[in-house]
Amino acid sequence: MTFKPFGVKREPIFSISQLERIQDAMLRILHEIGIKIHQEKLREIAKQKGFKLKGDRVVFDREEILSFLEAERSKNGNNFGQSEFVPSYKPLTMDVSPYPQNVHDFDTDKIVPFTSDRLIEATKLVDVLSERGVIASAPGCPIDVPPDIQPVKQYWIGATYCRYGKRPVDAKAIKPMRYVMEMADALGHPIKGLPVYVFSPLNLGSESLDCVMEFRDRLDHVGVSDMLSVGCAGPIRLGDTFAMASAEVIGSAIIVREITGLPVYWSIRICPFDMRNLSMVLGSPEDFLFMLANSEVNGFLHGTRWWQSAGYTHTTAKLPGAQASAEKASLMTIGALMGATHFSSGGTLSLDEVFSAEQLVIDCDIKDHVQRFVLGLDVDCDPDLCVEEVKKGLDRGFVGLDTTLDYYKKQYWHPHLFERSFLPKWIGDGCPDIRKKARKMVKELISRHDYRLESDLQREIDKIYAYAESNI
Repeated sequence: MTFKPFGVKREPIFSISQLERIQDAMLRILHEIGIKIHQEKLREIAKQKGFKLKGDRVVFDREEILSFLEAERSKNGNNFGQSEFVPSYKPLTMDVSPYPQNVHDFDTDKIVPFTSDRLIEATKLVDVLSERGVIASAPGCPIDVPPDIQPVKQYWIGATYCRYGKRPVDAKAIKPMRYVMEMADALGHPIKGLPVYVFSPLNLGSESLDCVMEFRDRLDHVGVSDMLSVGCAGPIRLGDTFAMASAEVIGSAIIVREITGLPVYWSIRICPFDMRNLSMVLGSPEDFLFMLANSEVNGFLHGTRWWQSAGYTHTTAKLPGAQASAEKASLMTIGALMGATHFSSGGTLSLDEVFSAEQLVIDCDIKDHVQRFVLGLDVDCDPDLCVEEVKKGLDRGFVGLDTTLDYYKKQYWHPHLFERSFLPKWIGDGCPDIRKKARKMVKELISRHDYRLESDLQREIDKIYAYAESNI
């Protein structure tokens, strides 16, 4: 069978003239307003590097920013435009957020703190689900240990119980960073780059920058990015907010490059904000559209091709169920049809505050459901074989033919969890509940966990964790 992948190509959101006006507004913001640097010490360094300061803000000449953009675009071959879209057979994959500090306890249907023991069980589940395309590690932070040891404990749990756990976690602060770095070295994934998060509007100065300054001798690059909330930390009109987001990231990237002496990679991101609930609403229809727009603006400023899709499954739902599944399914469906093949935040609820094992196995069925969409159809017909098939079918029935048995699993996807029977059979089976079925599946999957980290690596990270625990 030859399947033709199914996909949808979208048109650009921005015209070139609109992008040029955003760039012009960005240049004026950096020249007339500038970037606020909070630490006095960093302001002094910036002054020594030749930056112009207006009070506690660094301001830029127009030519300085244009020169920076010209160098960036030249480095990338001045290749702005839409990436070629070719629907793919590539299997869909999914990860989980590493940030939840809460977990859904399905025995009580309550949200409870993510303890170390609960995180170990969740990590075992994530590891076993690697067989279904979940590529992730520990899905949260244990809060039964002091804050400065939490990332170290999280990394130790991930590496100990999950085949993808050797990848470093976000240490978030200076104190745990050195131990996370030591573990990363021991596990063969040294940390060579760290992020700097810009605080909107137009503020540079945070613990992420402190970490970069503290460990810059161990780094070979830095990343700079923002998450500007539209209508809250930036203007409500999208063109205006993109101009400000571009200004705060590009201005900060130039400053960070000079004060660290390291190459800087940067990107902008605007996010939706619900003024009724005073919350960021990732996973909303607006957020998906904003992500598409982010891709185009970043491509224009970098001089690169922009990708036409986005891959994530955020939801603001707090418990597994209708809202979470509807939002995740809609995001994954449109994302995959437009070309995305990897999706973030599986099993994650309330943006990234809660991990749910129940929702994760539901998300796996959603992923496989969507996978069947993008697989497309095989519509070839060999007249000779077709006539023979019909003759055999009329004689023996089509269900029992060898071709039906051979191709059934290729033609049809069968869910692990979702219901497909008619009502009488469902009643005869005892009216099974999807959520109860998911919970039973979680327990069975965890019971199959058998991953073990190599003994020499286990001894090394045990020593690092014990040392961190005694010193923090």
